[in-house]
Amino acid sequence: MHKFATACLGALLAFSTGGFKAHAQGSSWAWSNLSSDLNDGWRTHAGDDPAWAQPGFDDSSWPAISLTTPNEFAGWRWYRLRVQLAEQHDPLALLITGGGGTFEVYVDGMRLPGAQLLPPLRVTLAKAQIVPLPHSAGNMEIALRTCVPPNSMFVADRGVLRIRIATLPAAEEAQRAMLSERLNATVPNIGIDLVVLLAGFPLLLLFWWQPDHREYLWLGLYLISVATGDICYYLAIRGFAPFSVNWFGGDPNSYLATIAQIEFTFSFAGKRVTRAWRIYEGLLLAVLLTLQIPAWLGLIGRGFMNLAEVVLMVPASVSMLVLLFIWYRRGNRETGWLILPSILPVIGILVTDLAIAGSYLGWEGIAQVDAPLHVGVLTVELFQIANLLFLLAIGFVMFFRFTRVSRDQARGAAELEAAQRVQALLLRSSQECVPGLTIETVYRPAQEVGGDFFHTAREGELMRVVIGDVSGKGLGAAMLVSAVVGALDTLHDSRPSAVLRALNGLLLARQQGGFATCGCACIAQDGAITLANAGHLAPYSNGEELPLESGLPLGIAAVAEYSETAFQLKSGDRLTLLSDGVVEAQSTSGELFGFDRTAAISVQSAEAIAAAAQAFGQEDDITVLTLTFEVLHA
Repeated sequence: MHKFATACLGALLAFSTGGFKAHAQGSSWAWSNLSSDLNDGWRTHAGDDPAWAQPGFDDSSWPAISLTTPNEFAGWRWYRLRVQLAEQHDPLALLITGGGGTFEVYVDGMRLPGAQLLPPLRVTLAKAQIVPLPHSAGNMEIALRTCVPPNSMFVADRGVLRIRIATLPAAEEAQRAMLSERLNATVPNIGIDLVVLLAGFPLLLLFWWQPDHREYLWLGLYLISVATGDICYYLAIRGFAPFSVNWFGGDPNSYLATIAQIEFTFSFAGKRVTRAWRIYEGLLLAVLLTLQIPAWLGLIGRGFMNLAEVVLMVPASVSMLVLLFIWYRRGNRETGWLILPSILPVIGILVTDLAIAGSYLGWEGIAQVDAPLHVGVLTVELFQIANLLFLLAIGFVMFFRFTRVSRDQARGAAELEAAQRVQALLLRSSQECVPGLTIETVYRPAQEVGGDFFHTAREGELMRVVIGDVSGKGLGAAMLVSAVVGALDTLHDSRPSAVLRALNGLLLARQQGGFATCGCACIAQDGAITLANAGHLAPYSNGEELPLESGLPLGIAAVAEYSETAFQLKSGDRLTLLSDGVVEAQSTSGELFGFDRTAAISVQSAEAIAAAAQAFGQEDDITVLTLTFEVLHA
């Protein structure tokens, strides 16, 4: 909106008087030669009455004005002018520069084709339109029926027209020249915007590729919002699209771009957006949702809207720059990369808003500080230069950011692959088992590496089975699993309570911290089984949960004690040990797999149990061990 307000505070396009002459005769005009301005001597009156188009209507009581004088006319209004034409054989036309869809033309009471009134949503800003005249000699009375919508309060010189009478070829040539001027002032700027727009979509692809880096998302949305808003603005300000395109497409994007800029800055710096900034973003959306339509309807003045925008957006842009300096000084060196690119949009906004202030205050020198650059016949706005420089600068910044992130990801992937190989080696079942016992194991990590672990080993005439779940996820949890399983490989105690105490001491000795739940069972050849539990899920025997006393998880307290519970397995009995990834599996509707379903399927094979939980909706690592005991007869 601030760009639009600045542009609209300039004068509308006007025609320069060439070698064509006309002279005033009271309220009439005598016309000779090929072209002449018809901007003076018009009679005008507010309201709308079809009788005012008739040639015999007495308009002597109406005030006479010049169309070149800025006015505050809005709503319905008529203009009348008597013109006396010398003998002329070439076809004549009126070349009218004014808002498209804001006027109709009558000559001697007859409405002429070529101009029509349109609904406010279809009204455009000033552009040249040709209205052919019905005759080329004698007297005629021209009447203009105009309706300037209330939203044109945001258009400078609202209701002001520029009118020239000319031969049809001369009018067409002038219209082409004015169209060329509009295109020269539009195409270069839209060209820059298209470059900015196209730069936004690869960033969205980068976010899809690296979803943990939301700075790609927000920068992409920022560039798309800025470019889309500018394109809507230029098409509207030059009369190529209705003014409503800028009002409901261009202006909202300036608010959305500000929100995207805030989110991008915080994401790039690795900071969480504070409550104060969230409130500010909400305020921007509130202004957009509550004031845009009332302003369109003319219920809010353009001065108030421009002031609201300056008050809302300038402090935010400056504050973002200050935050970058603060974060940089506090050691976040990467934020220093953003300082220079962020200065460019701030300068563009400050210059534009300074020009707006200068226009309102009548300071012509300051009002021209954002004057566009002229490159031959082309015109480029200063803030478009700032946008292009910003794009180049931020392109270098994001290239280096992407390179660093990709390098870190490659290093992390290599570390995860190594951890996977280590886990695959560590998490394995012993090939040696006590007679009569069959063990089946299934391990399904939720991520590349998991935090569950299991370990089976034969200790003399006993089979030791351990299952557990360490805290955390990812590589850190995998490293803790490696430490636990590595310790179990060197630990040869067959007492479950002693195994848990040894693991508890190991976790407490690790400076990295972390804890784990764990269950340990030792099974003899005759089916006698001893169990101890450190906060883990109790095992199931033949579909029933075993009543097992549970101690503290490992790594919580040095004085933790773990009691042992003895059971006797009969021939054909099945003992099932599993991790909470089975119980906590969750469907798309949020329903948990739960203990009842777990108990019901605990009599099945380890593979069937893991597959059922995974199909229901895996949320965490899934580990299942089943131990089937059969009495061997000599």
